[in-house]
Amino acid sequence: MKKEFLGILCLLSLSVVFNQQIAIGAGTGVFAQHYDAAQEYLAKGQYSSAIVEFRKALRINFMDNSARIGLINSYLARATYYANQEKKYENSANDFRSALFYLKMFPAKDQTIQNSAAMIASANENLNQCLKVVGFDRSAGSRYKKAEELRALGNLSAAAYEFSKSAEDQGYTANSYLQIAELMKLLGNEPKSAEYYKLALDLNPNDGLLRMKYARTLDKLGLYDEAVPQYNAALANSKGDMEVLYSLERIYLKKLAQTPSDAELNANIGAIKQAQGDFDAALSYYGKAEQLNPNNVNTRLNVGTLFQQKKDYQKAIKSYDSVLTLYPNNVQANLYKAQAFAEMGNKSGALELYRKVLTLDPANATAKAEIIGVMKDAMTPSEFVAYLTKNAGNDKNMQNMLYDYAYKLHKENKIQEAISAYNGVITSNPSNVDAYVNLAICYASINDYKNAQSILQTAKTKFPLNELVLKTLKDVQGDNSAQILADAGVKYEGKDFKGALKLYLDVNPATENSLLGAAACCQELKDFNKAIEYYQKAESLNPKNAQIPYYIGYLYSEMQKWAESSVYLKKSISLNQNEEAKALLAYVEQNLSMNELSEAISQYENKDFDKALVKFTNILKADKNNAYAYYYRALIYDEQKKNQLAINDYLKALELSKEIPIANYLLAVDYDGIEKYKEAYKYYNQFISSYTNEDEYLNYAKTRVEELKPYAS
Repeated sequence: MKKEFLGILCLLSLSVVFNQQIAIGAGTGVFAQHYDAAQEYLAKGQYSSAIVEFRKALRINFMDNSARIGLINSYLARATYYANQEKKYENSANDFRSALFYLKMFPAKDQTIQNSAAMIASANENLNQCLKVVGFDRSAGSRYKKAEELRALGNLSAAAYEFSKSAEDQGYTANSYLQIAELMKLLGNEPKSAEYYKLALDLNPNDGLLRMKYARTLDKLGLYDEAVPQYNAALANSKGDMEVLYSLERIYLKKLAQTPSDAELNANIGAIKQAQGDFDAALSYYGKAEQLNPNNVNTRLNVGTLFQQKKDYQKAIKSYDSVLTLYPNNVQANLYKAQAFAEMGNKSGALELYRKVLTLDPANATAKAEIIGVMKDAMTPSEFVAYLTKNAGNDKNMQNMLYDYAYKLHKENKIQEAISAYNGVITSNPSNVDAYVNLAICYASINDYKNAQSILQTAKTKFPLNELVLKTLKDVQGDNSAQILADAGVKYEGKDFKGALKLYLDVNPATENSLLGAAACCQELKDFNKAIEYYQKAESLNPKNAQIPYYIGYLYSEMQKWAESSVYLKKSISLNQNEEAKALLAYVEQNLSMNELSEAISQYENKDFDKALVKFTNILKADKNNAYAYYYRALIYDEQKKNQLAINDYLKALELSKEIPIANYLLAVDYDGIEKYKEAYKYYNQFISSYTNEDEYLNYAKTRVEELKPYAS
């Protein structure tokens, strides 16, 4: 029966799209099967099936322009149907999003469609009308959240479009590009994935994991020259990541097969083998590199470091000396030799070479750090402090070394040595205000408040406006924890949460009240992780305080860590039947269940059936009345050809909910498959009576019911 055309609320138009000439799909085999099926479905107005088949074709060949055009037309046609026929404007909006994704974002620059500008303009206009009808919040945060929801539901193309819109806001740009890169990869478009990884990496150059993803994508595309510097950068930050080393080795070996006489390639592979711990192979490659280029200093240095790793120090030094004979002022050779001497226990030889390195390169951070280590090993802390104090003079580097050592002793709670070191800093550099403050804190930590205040009064005279000196003086003047807590309370009431936190943490040993105060400050400062840490410490001092686990549970709920929140709220309730905790727990467990169900559905849609099966089963252990968990678990059992298990779960899903009419159809098909025709007839009929969409499922069910009528009784 022909339906009357409904009024178009959003004034949608597809004339641009359907006037577009569509090329016949090229190729044969599986691609052609999906493409031809999609064209046939589209011609019949079976848009959902057409979309499925065009997407399958694009996964086989993402470069095929004809399949992409067909997919765009299918999305636009279904979007119009949803809006005009079913008034499902949210569904329509999602299809317009997908169409725009395949029009603007998915294709390469040379993949153009005639009249594409007009098509994009039309789709944009229609999408905006749909969004207006549903009252969609177009802020960047809302669009990013919507994109995450669409991705979780498996609508990848619509999600990518929304991520592209949230990327227009600088606060979301980097994460949005990363999400688009991941979605392009899932959709099989590796070149576009690489483009978006690059955009995200340009904004976050220190993200090692992101750099690795970009490198792997370039590698997969065969862009080895571009992948190598990315792998090298990742390696520099990963301290010998074996996956990176393997990737570099594979690329270099390919290049070496083409140019076996390249000394640098042999040396590079040697360095990789060395990092992998395969010293024999490394030496073999280094040997080849030296044969090809006997004067390569880096190769000789690498050989030296290899022997040093093997603790064969004589050979290491011999290799370093072979460089120093030619280049006596080579910084790296002198530094490596100094390190070898230090590891051998030759402290005087190491010190001499470290000093030489610092003469050649005064800013050499490694030498600066390690010369102190050699001195510390050779001297007692008191001797080392005396040595630095004696030699600091006007030497800024030595003064800084002395201060750093004083700070280290202070952190290690070696108070007397730290006091001596800070006094040495002040003697050599009376303008170092931090030394006065830290010296006073050292005295205060051993309850010597008299000396602490004297030092701070001297500092106050020298630096009358220095806030750190003034604040520390005030803190030291508090002679007991009660005073500190009182001061902290005043700061908290004045909303100086950072100041209050400092005072609460100065209480030593910590008490339940000081930890609760510190936690409250962190909570006000929105540092929830630290707040939880302090609440947990307070709880360890008083496990029977029912409010503390409630506070922790509340903060975890604010962070949307539902499982952790549930644990602490239950603990609070078990201690005191806390009504606030009960109310919050109901909300938390609702969100926990929804999150777990969403994750499980996402795993199912990504065809990770084993993990999804475990997840749905766990959900049902916690909530035996979750109809959707039964339904999706049944789908997995169908995938695993476990018909009876699937039947049991479909029956349970239908028992619990009337909102899953398709379960009747799937149940009927399963009964049909095991030749239980009477039951199949029953559920085909139930499906027909509860299903409203005119599509291939309904047509098949009607046909099958007629065939099964003889089995009805």
